[in-house]
Amino acid sequence: MFSLFKNWRRNRVLAKPIPESWLDHLASNIWQYHSLDQVKQQRVRQCVQVMSEEKSWEGIDGFEVDDEVKVTIAGTASLLTLGLDGPFYFDRVESILVHPGPIRNRPMQRGFLVSHEDAYYSGLAWQGGPLIFSWPNALRGSKRPGDGANVVIHEFVHHIDGLDGEMGGTPIIDSPELQERWESVFDRRYKELVNDLESHREPLIDEYAATNLAEFFAVATENFFDSPQRLQRNLPDVYEVLSDYFDINPSEFDR
Repeated sequence: MFSLFKNWRRNRVLAKPIPESWLDHLASNIWQYHSLDQVKQQRVRQCVQVMSEEKSWEGIDGFEVDDEVKVTIAGTASLLTLGLDGPFYFDRVESILVHPGPIRNRPMQRGFLVSHEDAYYSGLAWQGGPLIFSWPNALRGSKRPGDGANVVIHEFVHHIDGLDGEMGGTPIIDSPELQERWESVFDRRYKELVNDLESHREPLIDEYAATNLAEFFAVATENFFDSPQRLQRNLPDVYEVLSDYFDINPSEFDR
């Protein structure tokens, strides 16, 4: 009964014409949007319409979450769904919190406080909890291609990673062959990155990916969607695994 009501409600949302101002935000704030074919652009628009309506959006410290904020964050997240056979609206993300600047928080690992000193983040994702973004970082990452930084992609990947109950660096993968290849490639490349940093060699991907396998997955996916040619050149096996998992080839994006 609940699913029928949800589908009815979503059909009503999708039946409404999307505002022209929203299309302007997609075109100006998500650099990949203009290079997508009509089917994929429609998928982005549908994701934006549903997520804007269904999620609980909250501005922190007086920040106003307007249509541009919702369209940019939801539209960027939708890039992760473009290879799926059907629509996907991140149903288990209930709340999205947006800060006007860097997010102050004390570092934790596996639920335990590891420092009493405040640290500053561009985004945070809690297992089973809200996704949290710094708006300036979210906007900059979505508008500017090529630097491998996209905090919206990063935090939504953590959410995807945690759908199996643990943010451990391996999402739910239906194909046993792909899962085996994923674990082999990611484990090897992660260890190589750690060794490169310990040996003071130039890393092939942002050093934050060496934090743990979950961060390696998130950072690699940022690069996959934001600077795909560089990832394909530096870590071709990681690129291939991500391409098979997301069923998309972002190296075809036109900047």
